[in-house]
Amino acid sequence: MKKILFVTYDFPYPTNTGGKNRAYNMMRHSGSNFKKYLFSFVRDDFTESYKKEMDKIGVVVVGIKKRRKLTDPRNILGLLCQESIFKTLYFSNSTLRQLISIIKKKEIDIVHFESLYTAFFINTQFRELGIKQIFGTENIEFKIYEDFVKNNVPAPLKPFYKFQTRLIKNEETELLGMSDLCIAVSDTEAREIRKYNPRCEVVQNGVDIDEFKFNLPKNKIGKRLLFIGNFSYIPNIDGINYFYNYVFKKLDKGITLTIIGKKVKNLSFVDDPGVEAKEFVANIIGEYEKADVVVSPIRLGGGTNFKILEAMAKGVPVVALPDRLEGLAVKNGDNIIVANSDYEFIDKLKMLLDDFDLRKKISKNARELVEKEYSWEIIGRKLADVWNSI
Repeated sequence: MKKILFVTYDFPYPTNTGGKNRAYNMMRHSGSNFKKYLFSFVRDDFTESYKKEMDKIGVVVVGIKKRRKLTDPRNILGLLCQESIFKTLYFSNSTLRQLISIIKKKEIDIVHFESLYTAFFINTQFRELGIKQIFGTENIEFKIYEDFVKNNVPAPLKPFYKFQTRLIKNEETELLGMSDLCIAVSDTEAREIRKYNPRCEVVQNGVDIDEFKFNLPKNKIGKRLLFIGNFSYIPNIDGINYFYNYVFKKLDKGITLTIIGKKVKNLSFVDDPGVEAKEFVANIIGEYEKADVVVSPIRLGGGTNFKILEAMAKGVPVVALPDRLEGLAVKNGDNIIVANSDYEFIDKLKMLLDDFDLRKKISKNARELVEKEYSWEIIGRKLADVWNSI
């Protein structure tokens, strides 16, 4: 039985962000033919009770490490040493020694580093111990920051951000090349990764189809739009600002927009009477059930937006920009509506909200797609195949 050490940048429970959702469900659904261990960085909201949730899915927590805060003055030393802010926040020699000790004690076969933030620990010492190292990407980080700097950063700050982006790119591409195998969430990202390492497999994102039970649309005339995301994440901030300014403000006054997610109150337009902003909800399923359409205006980054999959599983029609659909086998007009510009977004939202039969068609077909391709059980089997191949 192979022994897997999963290393995550945030504790995988509760599954209230995309990265935590992916890590938790990959470990949960990758089968019982592996002995699975977890080493995780944690934030201020971590409690010891979360470890019990990992026990329930057969994962043994062997170490936790408090992530350094962004405001820690020691970060200045990292910047002076020509390291990216990400490496400064996560990497330390003491943590590396801790990982080596765990690997030796537990006789680990594979270390699965989930995301760039933990991949900073990929190194030759593990290889000398006979350990295989997997770099599991959720995005290609330097691509996100290249887009962000180009379109969102004020001119006075561009030199600093460009410098950081170059550091991130140099570090990320080197680590991709050092890995024994890389994992991408879409074919598009896999093609980019293979420029640096030919051994790259695709393991898509998934959805819990039992938790997100299907419901057909109920309202003949739709009025409620929904967007869910973490607003400390640059692509979500960019996306919702774009949507509000260029799409929502041009829709009929009776249409409302519900926005849910961490730091949502920091958005500049939450006082708009047509906008309902919620930092936290106890029942996210209920929010999907109240929505007539889920919007996905994400322009930056790669991968697959989990909220698209959740909406499709629930039967809530989605209108999306094409940028984050590359990893999904969706068909425009059949199981999703794709908008290629703000003008199209406006027109297609109006069309979908007014056309009850079209919403029902999109709803049924979307659910069929996620059941066939994107349940976590299917995704977990793909990950197990990857672990067995190395």
